[in-house]
Amino acid sequence: MNRQNPRRKRGVILTTEGFQKLHTAKCQAESWENSDQRYTLEQLRLRTGLDPDTLMKVFRCQVGVDKQTLNCCFKAFNLRLEATDYQLPPTGNSMENPELSMPNCIDWDDAPDVSIFYGRRAELATLEQWIIGDRCRLVTLLGMGGIGKTWLSMKLATQIQEHFEFVIWRTLRNGPSLKDMLGHLLQVLSTDPSTHLPETVEGRISQLINYFKKYRCLLILDNAETILKDALYNDDHSYFCPEHESYSQFFRQVGETLHQSCLVLTSREKPNKIRRMEGKKLPVRVLQLQGLQVQEIQEIFNAKGHFCGSHFEWNKLIERYEANPLVLNIVSTTIQELFDGRIGEFLKQDVVVFGEIQHLVKQHLNRLSDVEKQITHWLTINYQPLSFSELRSQVSTLVSPQQLLEALSVLQERSLVHKNAALFSLSPIVREYINNQLIENQISYRIKSKEYQKNVPQIIQIQK
Repeated sequence: MNRQNPRRKRGVILTTEGFQKLHTAKCQAESWENSDQRYTLEQLRLRTGLDPDTLMKVFRCQVGVDKQTLNCCFKAFNLRLEATDYQLPPTGNSMENPELSMPNCIDWDDAPDVSIFYGRRAELATLEQWIIGDRCRLVTLLGMGGIGKTWLSMKLATQIQEHFEFVIWRTLRNGPSLKDMLGHLLQVLSTDPSTHLPETVEGRISQLINYFKKYRCLLILDNAETILKDALYNDDHSYFCPEHESYSQFFRQVGETLHQSCLVLTSREKPNKIRRMEGKKLPVRVLQLQGLQVQEIQEIFNAKGHFCGSHFEWNKLIERYEANPLVLNIVSTTIQELFDGRIGEFLKQDVVVFGEIQHLVKQHLNRLSDVEKQITHWLTINYQPLSFSELRSQVSTLVSPQQLLEALSVLQERSLVHKNAALFSLSPIVREYINNQLIENQISYRIKSKEYQKNVPQIIQIQK
């Protein structure tokens, strides 16, 4: 009886260093020669002389190809293939045995259930390309509260989890110290329960980075804004709370060190370290989330009950709340309970900010610096969009142009201020909230003035 020899795994794959070298060169060529547009497989085929299937194997770094194939790719981008750029594939063919491509460990902690999820197809495709295709090391999902950052991060994780050996989700909502959080993460990543945990934060960061090099890990940290200071412009210009300053070092090392893993952050605000490292062609990137599409919002409403409204009424409702899914979910309950699902009747009341929505907007405004508050104040009073020069002429003379530029940039990142054709305008929800506050303060002032005038004769009599 003839015995078949075991199937030998042939070829090599790119190392993390080799992939990053090739990817960087490709991005530079796209920028210089292709107007910043990503090369299609057909363009890469013409450039390298390799068929699309082979090219996909090269960039996925999962199935072995011959060394000459890698050499063709490198030469196409004026690179020299070094011994450190390639390695033997892992033992076992994950493409032939799907079970081997599944993660060794998935730790969702108290992550939300995203089995019911609406829209975000374009965002999911972009993030998958960044993390799987481009091998980004640090990705931040940025947006206003309620826009869906947490749910998108979870949906993304479930969609790409088969590409990772470890998938871990954690929240920073309660402001855990970096040392404690790293301790928990290292225990999850360690295959040996007796592994010693370093005593210092620096030692734990270093050990985690080593795991990021050894394994393909996906780590998601939710609510990163909780470790940042309330106002970005303070005496020491540090964006992190004093007790959480070490997170700055952690983010920097994850973003700058060469490894094969990815850290995904969700935040209402952009940490300063990320602002300095990010770039469209760099391994650190930021995705600013906007609202959902009309059809997707209607699906959310329909899941809660029956609603009726004309095309115009639906559009007006969604535009008023900037297609924010959480805010519109709150609004849908009010429309259902008080107006029997009639959107037009709700719109007639002309009440925009109420209940939990008011609390959500207040949370954002409480974190603003004095300069940022001045900008929101003037944009509310003027109502019409203002240019930079117009804003500069109205805010305090103590505010420098540099401070004004920085403040406007931050307000845009937080989705509180929008820019269109060099004109700045305020988010409709924020404008309504501030306007209500100004009216309430004016009424309160008038009441106090009347009470004072009424009591003046009595005060004079007592003084006599």
